[in-house]
Amino acid sequence: MKNVVTYNNRCYNNCSKLQQYREGVSMKTCPYCGSGVQNHQHRYYCGFCKMKLDRNEVQENGKRKNLLPQQHPTIEDAKKPTPELMKLSTVELLYLLKLARKERSDTYNNRYIFIQAMKQGAKEFSDAEQYTYKEYEYWTRKCFVIENILRERIGFIPKKINKEFIQNMIQRMQQPVKDMNIQPPKKEVERVK
Repeated sequence: MKNVVTYNNRCYNNCSKLQQYREGVSMKTCPYCGSGVQNHQHRYYCGFCKMKLDRNEVQENGKRKNLLPQQHPTIEDAKKPTPELMKLSTVELLYLLKLARKERSDTYNNRYIFIQAMKQGAKEFSDAEQYTYKEYEYWTRKCFVIENILRERIGFIPKKINKEFIQNMIQRMQQPVKDMNIQPPKKEVERVK
């Protein structure tokens, strides 16, 4: 019986919040379930998801999270350690993979030039060849890291990342999505009034 009362109280609280939303009052909501959240010392708590949320995660009025980055990542972002890369959005990782693959390709091409020069007797390029090998290994491993994070998220490693691939992904992410608002039963709405 206690669970029923808790459910009814929770439903009543959410219906009350829904009524506030309809009246134009902004309501802080969970980005995952759309429920109202409670403010707890500079953080928020979602009772339905049973989790704490940072301020930047909380949405308003049942809106869903915006998954697009504010700015394009740079090659410097690709140099971040793996735990930091794991925090980036999928679109950011796609951009970084494109940049890292380009860096790896450029490094490989430079190394190839040094190797060809050394084959023709230019031994002074030995240090440069060793340096470019280390750089090539670094960027290859960075590509592996980013590819594996993407594989965990989207289920595959993109073979080629071009402008069309990224634009297609962005268009799918921008498609209209329904807000996370649940209409209460008519009896509940009448009781709230």
